Amino acid sequence: MLEKIKNLIVGARNKVASMSPKIMAVIVGYFIAVVLLVLTYYAAWMYMWLWLDKIIMSDLLALIREITGPAMVAFVTFIATSLVDKDGDGVPDKFEQEAENNGDKKNHFR
Repeated sequence: MLEKIKNLIVGARNKVASMSPKIMAVIVGYFIAVVLLVLTYYAAWMYMWLWLDKIIMSDLLALIREITGPAMVAFVTFIATSLVDKDGDGVPDKFEQEAENNGDKKNHFR
């Protein structure tokens, strides 16, 4: 069991290391934002519990649910996949493919 977890962590690390810096920046930035929101939630909860004797955290919890919800994860995934540029010409491959599929001979993104 411990070996499976170790292999999973090593595989994830290798996959992240093979990503382009732009995509990694988007994913790491999103992860840091989520971690900071969760830590803020716990810090505010402790503050209210220790000094104010009542806990009202519904707004911050709603924000955390929105940030970690399916719509936001899909948005971050869309942005990350839009940054893939394997040929290195500065135009994301997804937009080049769409231009080719539409029959446009000129690239309007340069």
